[in-house]
Amino acid sequence: MDFSGSGLLLQIPRMAFRMIDPDIANDVEASIAEFVREKRWYGSKSRDIQRVELEYFSKFAEHFILCMCRFFYNENYSERYFIPFSLREMGNSFITVRMGGGKRRLYDATDDSEFVLAVARLIMNPEKFPSQTVQLRVERTSFSQSEDLSHPEVRKITAEQSNTSVVIGNKLILKIYRKIIGAENPDYKIPVLLWEKSGFRQTPMPVGKAELDLKDRFLVATLSQYLEGSTDGWSRFTRLLQDSLMNNGQMVETLLLEDAALLGSLTGNMHSALRVISPKYDLSFHLYSREVMLPGIQANLDDISQIYSKRMGLDEHVQMKIDHLIASGHEYLERFQAIADKFQDQSLMVVHGDYHLGQVLYHEISYYVIDFEGEPMRDASGSFILSLPYKDIAGMIRSFDYALAYSLKRSGKNVPLEFRISWLDEMMRQFLRSYMKRTDVPVDEGLLDLFLAEKAVYELKYELNNRLDWVDIPLTFLERL
Repeated sequence: MDFSGSGLLLQIPRMAFRMIDPDIANDVEASIAEFVREKRWYGSKSRDIQRVELEYFSKFAEHFILCMCRFFYNENYSERYFIPFSLREMGNSFITVRMGGGKRRLYDATDDSEFVLAVARLIMNPEKFPSQTVQLRVERTSFSQSEDLSHPEVRKITAEQSNTSVVIGNKLILKIYRKIIGAENPDYKIPVLLWEKSGFRQTPMPVGKAELDLKDRFLVATLSQYLEGSTDGWSRFTRLLQDSLMNNGQMVETLLLEDAALLGSLTGNMHSALRVISPKYDLSFHLYSREVMLPGIQANLDDISQIYSKRMGLDEHVQMKIDHLIASGHEYLERFQAIADKFQDQSLMVVHGDYHLGQVLYHEISYYVIDFEGEPMRDASGSFILSLPYKDIAGMIRSFDYALAYSLKRSGKNVPLEFRISWLDEMMRQFLRSYMKRTDVPVDEGLLDLFLAEKAVYELKYELNNRLDWVDIPLTFLERL
C-alpha cells in the first residue's frame, strides 16, 4: 500500500548512489567492522566479515553525517547497516577518517541529542527544515498531532539491541534502524494500517518516518508516541517473580494470572485486527508447513547437532538430553508432519512474528504491542510475516517459561520441576482462555504443541550459540513435549 497520500512528504532531489571521496571510503571500510562489533545492535557477530562497502556517506544538517555500509560474509550473504555519525565530540564511540585535509573523528550520532532532534523535527515539520543535499524522504501520519520540540529532554534507551531508540520529551520515541530491510518495513507499515483501518489502539501511535531515497528506498527512522511510565513485559514479569521467590512465595503466589489474562486479550485483539488489514493471500498451512516450517525445524536440528559437537563443558544430563533429541530428530519430524497434515486447509495470515514479553509494554494497567519487524535474523525483504496465529501464541507462552526460569536463576531459588510445569500450565490456561474470548476461535492443543516445539528448537540452537547455562530451559520444555 502506498502511503504517499497520508501526511506530509519531503522529497529532496536524487544524487548518485555512491559518489564518495576515495579516502573517506577507504578509511570507513577499514575501521567500521571493529566499530560495529562492539555495538549491541549489530546482529552478525558470529559471522566473519569478508569485506565492507561504503554505499552512502553524506552530510546532514550542520554537524552530522548519514552513512550506510554493506557487509559481505561467507556464502554470498550480505547485510546493510545504517550508521549515522556526529562531527561533535559526543560519547566515546568513534572512527577516524581523512576529511577536509585532515583527520576527523566521527562519533556515534545517536549519542548526540541534537542529531536526534534534527531527525524528529524534520519528520514533524518538514516544511520548516532547511534545504539539504541529503537524500531524505520523510512522512508524517495524517492522524498525528504536533508536538513542541524546541527544548525537550532527550534520553537514549540503553537496553535497546537490534535498533537504537531515543525518548524525546517523554512524549515521542525515535527509533533509528540499524539493519536495513527496505522502506516497506512492517514495523512502521503495520501500526499505520492498524490505526487507519482496524481501530486497534493497543500499539503506540505512529507519527512518521524517514527514509534514505537512493536507487531504492531504505527506512532509517520512525517516530512514535511514547507511553510515559511504561515498562516492558519482560522487566515487569521478572521483577514480580523475583520479588515473590525471594519472599519464599508458593506456586500460587508466584502466578501472574491477571497479566496472563491481559496478554491473552491483547493477543486476541491484535490477531482480530491483523485479519482486517491482511491482504487476501491464498496460501494454505499445508504448503507453508511442508516448504517453510518443517524444513526450518530440520535445519535447526542439523545446526544443533553441528554446534553441539563443538561445545565443551555441558552437564552430563544436558548432554544426554541433546543426544536423545538429535537421535530422535526424524521421529519428531514425522510427528510434526502428522499434526500439520490435520490442519492443512487453514489459511495463513499476517502475524507479529517475534512475539514475546520484550515486545509488549505495560502502561496504566494495560498492555500494548510494539516492534512488528520480526526476528532479528529474518531476511531483509521487509515483507509481512505470514503464519498461523499459533506462532505468536507460542512465542508468548515460551516467554512466560523463560521469565520464570530467569527469575529462578537470579534469585538463586531451587524448585521442583513440577513447580515450573504447574506454573506454566496455569499461565497458559489463563492466557488461552482470554485469547479465545476475544477471537471466538478455539485453540487446538496439538497444533499449539507443534508451534511450541518449533520455537523451543530455535531457542535451543540460540542458547548453544550464546548462553550455555540457559540450554536447560528449552531442553526441559522439549523433553516435556
